[in-house]
Amino acid sequence: MAFQSQSPISWQEVLDSHIDVDKIVNLTCRLVEKNTVNPPGNEYLVKEILIEHLKELGAKIEIYEPAPGRCNVLGYVGKGLPVVAVICHMDVVPPGEGWDFDPFSPQIKEGKIFGRGTIDNKGPYAASWMGIKALLEADLPFEGTIILGAVADEERGSRQGIEYLLKRGFSPNFCLIPDGGRLDKIIIGEKGRLEVKILTKGKSAHASEPKKGENAIYKMVNYLYTLRHTKLEGHCHELFTPPTVNLGEIRGGEAPNVVPDKCEATLDIRYPLGMKKDEILHQLSLLASKFDVEVKESDFSVEPHLVDEKSPIVKAFKTVARELGIDLKVGTVGGVTLAKNLYFRNIPSVVHSPSRSSVAHQANEYVEIENLVVCAKLWAGTIYHLLTLKEGFAK
Repeated sequence: MAFQSQSPISWQEVLDSHIDVDKIVNLTCRLVEKNTVNPPGNEYLVKEILIEHLKELGAKIEIYEPAPGRCNVLGYVGKGLPVVAVICHMDVVPPGEGWDFDPFSPQIKEGKIFGRGTIDNKGPYAASWMGIKALLEADLPFEGTIILGAVADEERGSRQGIEYLLKRGFSPNFCLIPDGGRLDKIIIGEKGRLEVKILTKGKSAHASEPKKGENAIYKMVNYLYTLRHTKLEGHCHELFTPPTVNLGEIRGGEAPNVVPDKCEATLDIRYPLGMKKDEILHQLSLLASKFDVEVKESDFSVEPHLVDEKSPIVKAFKTVARELGIDLKVGTVGGVTLAKNLYFRNIPSVVHSPSRSSVAHQANEYVEIENLVVCAKLWAGTIYHLLTLKEGFAK
């Protein structure tokens, strides 16, 4: 469905006249200045900034605080169906080492904003806010509801964030997640994630007489070495890459002068659509049986998902990108975003980012200001497109 306009670029020209670059930069910097490293999160530190800017939109504001210091802020504009949400998160990962400056004192240089959270995910929130503000100021006609959300706890499982909101009835028709992919690539699917514990047992003995014991670490090493050179078999959907296995943790032994009687390793497995969790566990267990090793599924696992390319939100995004001159690709990722939580609640979502390369979670994280402006228009255009639909969404 095309935009209801006299020329294919008129909506762009209208939005362009209302995009304020300085306001995008200012909001990004104000949010980055608040240290919301998770844990503990402390998203409440940005609450007043969010409220202030949502009031500029004339939004109805809802605040959800599932625990002390944790804060989810939703702003509603318009009324009726369809309901289109843009959801960003306000928690950030620890800065780590290697920064050239204080990661919570944003720096602007060479057309970029540097600081922890600039790309993941505070800069995208500022661009989302500006795009919606421009759409409202442009007075383009639409029917429906826009939700701009800033949620908690995305970096640590979303229990205090989107999961909390979903359990309380949050249910838009479509959702845009500005938190992954690239400027020229939207994400419509994500691999499944499976955590597996590998356990070995041995017999303790004095380190001076190791033959009297049974070394559990050696058992583990033998299994892991073979696993590293073993390919997990199964069907892989064409939009996904093959499964990956990461050895993320290993613990064993009590002291260097004691033969270790137990060892535990944790694997993080990302697997594509087409493979099943039970198939993977079966293959790991078959290999384990040759090494006297136990395989145990941990509490955390999520299945792969893929949004239909014929979904209105995917079609809208591609249409708007084309009109903006963006050669947009469609793909999947191995990471897990808020889109997965939404997908399994029957809320089709796409993931997109202002980045050209992955700098999230790195020292000297940055976002290009020009790309934030492009995304403000792209996301606002997608919202407008969806709000002109009269069918194709759940009522």
